[in-house]
Amino acid sequence: MASRKLDKSEWRAFCDHLSKALLGSDSEAVNVSLSVGEEVAAEWVVLLGVAYDPRSDSFDIALGGLEHRVRKPETLYVDEGLSGIAALEVTDDGGLRHRLRLDRPLKPTVRPRLRTKLV
Repeated sequence: MASRKLDKSEWRAFCDHLSKALLGSDSEAVNVSLSVGEEVAAEWVVLLGVAYDPRSDSFDIALGGLEHRVRKPETLYVDEGLSGIAALEVTDDGGLRHRLRLDRPLKPTVRPRLRTKLV
């Protein structure tokens, strides 16, 4: 699985695309585990969507029963292979990592054109 760093200018389109893919995924929900730094904040809850707002410079993660906001995010890495997206990692301006691991890869049907850097 390759980890890609997305340019910040592309985060909003990526989040919109991923959230739409969640709506269109099988009848089975995609569950995620959310960790912040070394702490597990949520374990295997339903992922409802992700969003990036450039005006407030915040990255939002909507989970079943929980909303998580990363203020002033610096980097967004996506772990993706042939079978789809398996994880996301957002690092805030303080260096704290906010990581989402999906219980199964999510393969969006149509992929937006993104300029990415392989890591």
